[in-house]
Amino acid sequence: MRVLPAKAGAVVAGATALPLTAPGHGRLAELRELRGPAVTDFTRQVRCLIVIVSSSRGGSSMLTEMLRSSDGLVHLRAEFNPFLRIAGLDFPASGTGSDALGPEHVQWLDPTVRQVLDRELALDAGMPAARIADTTEFELDAAWRFFIQWPHLDLGLAEWTAVARAVLGRLRERHGWAPDELPDVGGFQAELIDELRARSFPVNPRFYDLPERLFPHAACPDGPPGPFVIEEPPFVLPRPWRRATAADLAANPLVVKAPSNAYRMDFLRALFPNARLRVLHLTRNPAASVNGLYDGWQHPGFHAHRLADPLRIKDYASHSEEERHWWKFDLPPGWEALADRPLTDVCAFQWRSCHEAILSDVANGSADYLRVRFEDVIRGADSRVQTVRRIADWLGVPFDGGFSRTVRDGIGPVVATAPPSPHRWRRRARLIHSSLDQRVLATAEELGYGSEADWI
Repeated sequence: MRVLPAKAGAVVAGATALPLTAPGHGRLAELRELRGPAVTDFTRQVRCLIVIVSSSRGGSSMLTEMLRSSDGLVHLRAEFNPFLRIAGLDFPASGTGSDALGPEHVQWLDPTVRQVLDRELALDAGMPAARIADTTEFELDAAWRFFIQWPHLDLGLAEWTAVARAVLGRLRERHGWAPDELPDVGGFQAELIDELRARSFPVNPRFYDLPERLFPHAACPDGPPGPFVIEEPPFVLPRPWRRATAADLAANPLVVKAPSNAYRMDFLRALFPNARLRVLHLTRNPAASVNGLYDGWQHPGFHAHRLADPLRIKDYASHSEEERHWWKFDLPPGWEALADRPLTDVCAFQWRSCHEAILSDVANGSADYLRVRFEDVIRGADSRVQTVRRIADWLGVPFDGGFSRTVRDGIGPVVATAPPSPHRWRRRARLIHSSLDQRVLATAEELGYGSEADWI
């Protein structure tokens, strides 16, 4: 029996939904009016859509950050999921019982909600900039990012803006920065958080992708940042950005990434009806991915979906009552059967489900497809250059200038739970091996991971 989704765009109370009475809805509506102009009818303007799909903890954040150094691509500033939550298209409002979405969810979107989704995407899409072209635009964009991170706070836009301006002013005076410079986005965010905490707003800096040494006295969270989540922690930082124009969308591919998109491919085809959809499939061996997922479930971030009943997952059941209500990372169809299994089994299930969904979509022959290994990205500079050059050739963008330099030099960890190190998963080898059942191993073999010798 198929369960029909709720009307798309409806906001369902509970779980991760943002109640209509919450301060966050009014602030986001206010910001949509203030942040313009932007490309109208955005999703129909996109001519080429690059979907980076991988399992959670599969390396997609690092690869996407490298690709942002190319002048030939348009990006969202972070993941795709928050826009679905704003539009009421996430679990449980979707009615699918998981992260899965189909083309019917686009067809049933209320026209007003579709306009909201289009405008939010248009205001976010673009490319990194070296300098701040418009200080007011930067402040409004940074405010939007902050308020999707802390939607429950009873903090007005005017007060937030006054604090942000004061912090920017102090930093510029202290460091001698020009009005259009922001070379230290982490320093800006850290000082902004300190100022808000001094005003008694409960903003825990440990939810940000910032070094813990910046906040030695901040308590480690034992639950999510609030009763509902739009952006999943660890939170990203605002940065100087150039918003995409209609000409950019006509000439350059739009890159989107979120592991949950593996269950939304037909939805994305329907949402971007005039775009050529191309799939960049990033793989990582199951042992390293399971190890990364295991660390993430134990980490004070990565809250994705609040469930009505607490989870009984072994190695997670010892967490706080509130924490155990939260499913972390992507929510595959059939997750309910894992709600009381060992945590490594849950992680292996998340890895397998994602890649099976991608392989099934590709088998239908409905996408232009390239598969690359994350191992080849982190193996060393020469391997990284060769791999990303292959991606650039497939994308049809030049591999030169700042793009090639960034790839050659490498970048630091992005939303990492621990410093990268080869074969880190072997510290839990016995535990991880117990979760790699025949179905997981068969998927690994299909992806080219038939031997552990290359599992780094």
